[in-house]
Amino acid sequence: MRWILGLLLLIVVLSGATLLVGPGIAEGRMNPVEAHATFAVSDKAKALHQTLNMADLHADTLLWGRNILERGTRGHVDIPRLVEGRFAVQVFSTVTKSPKGQNYNQNSGDTDEITTLAMLSAW
Repeated sequence: MRWILGLLLLIVVLSGATLLVGPGIAEGRMNPVEAHATFAVSDKAKALHQTLNMADLHADTLLWGRNILERGTRGHVDIPRLVEGRFAVQVFSTVTKSPKGQNYNQNSGDTDEITTLAMLSAW
């Protein structure tokens, strides 16, 4: 009986750890941000940008279980960066299917990574 309780406790701990770190690991793998040197922006471009209101019509940010009100250390979109970028409109959509091994050359509709992510995130 004692080993069954130990096994159940282990399952609960592992499940909790998966819920906490699983989405971040998945986002890092599926939605990477490449490190690069800061881009040089001309004064003319900066002045133009200050006159614009931007719109982004797709972001999968809600897939990853993070607080979008805080500047993220991973991913592409959060409210502080949207404000800094002068975004007036942001559509927070959620993809319903994404093929495993997704690439620019060829993708199959026979697999899906979103179902796995949904299970890892306990949706």
